[in-house]
Amino acid sequence: MSQRLFGKAKARRALGVDNTADALAVNSETIDDDLTIKGLVAHGLAALAISALGLAVAGSVALTASAQAVEVTQTSTAVQGSADQSQAVPDEQSKRIAEEQAAANEQRNAEEQAATEGQLDAFGRTAASTSRNAVRNEIDRAVADQQAKQRGATLTETGEKAIETSGAALTDARSTNLQNTAAATKREQARLAEEKRKAEEALARQAAEAQAGTLQGQVPDAAPAPAPAPEQGPIGDTSAVGVSGSAATPLPPGRYRVGARWGAVGSWSRYHTGQDLGAAIGTPIRAAADGVVVSPNAGGWAGVHVIIRHANGYTLYAHMSGATVRPGQTVTAGQTIGAVGMTGRTFGPHLHFEYYPVGASTSNPYSSSDPYRWLLSMGVRM
Repeated sequence: MSQRLFGKAKARRALGVDNTADALAVNSETIDDDLTIKGLVAHGLAALAISALGLAVAGSVALTASAQAVEVTQTSTAVQGSADQSQAVPDEQSKRIAEEQAAANEQRNAEEQAATEGQLDAFGRTAASTSRNAVRNEIDRAVADQQAKQRGATLTETGEKAIETSGAALTDARSTNLQNTAAATKREQARLAEEKRKAEEALARQAAEAQAGTLQGQVPDAAPAPAPAPEQGPIGDTSAVGVSGSAATPLPPGRYRVGARWGAVGSWSRYHTGQDLGAAIGTPIRAAADGVVVSPNAGGWAGVHVIIRHANGYTLYAHMSGATVRPGQTVTAGQTIGAVGMTGRTFGPHLHFEYYPVGASTSNPYSSSDPYRWLLSMGVRM
């Protein structure tokens, strides 16, 4: 039997079955074959061997697990910075170290979380600030545009009001000036009329006295007989009609009509600055008194014009079609100096005749005086 068991075991070892479980299987197969005491003892010993082997295996496994647990505990303790202590029996120092390590870890986590939250807050504040700045810039730009529009409208309104006020002031000043000029002109005309009336009265009184003397048989001194009016002479002839001593009418009598007088108020800027004598184009224009021709400087309004310097002022002849004298030339009263035309600012053929007293400027027409009165003072009536 032993040989048979040994042979089976050998056969199993040849097949690769060499462990306790296989041995148990072999024994179970042979129990039925041999139930003798010797067989039972052999079986008991085999069972004891198997049990011992199992206990040895179990102890080995338990020791290995315990060693691994101790190693894991020691490794965890080393990582946490604590002393090399077993977790099985923690002492007071281990607890304190663990608590300190846990507090340190908690503090570090809190700091990391605070730093992260601070970065997020800073980023949020930066983004919010950027967004607010963009919105504020747009609002400021819109407000600036609105203020610029309002300022422009205000300036425009102020300019219009200033123009309106200035225009009204100029209109009022011009109206006042025209009224004053018209009043002065009326006074001057009244004065001239009064002088004319007095002169006529004086002539009438002299005639009456002469007549009274004749009636009483008194022979008055013979007055010089007036010379017959000469006929119209050639151009430039100072003996032509309208010449009296050292003065003459600017145009031959009977060939002109009296127009606007000096000081008249009408379509002129302020008032009329000369005496207009309407006549046909080409009518000869004569020097009103002896003098010297000077350079024309009246301006474009006068067109072709001649200026003569006299002993008691200047005379100006405007709107001529052409001049027959030149600056520096000496002329006498009644001498032809040009012809009537329509040059300069005029609406019809005529002579615009002006007189400037000593000290006045021929470039400023409003410094002129009445030419009719000036000629009348020299014995010539236009």
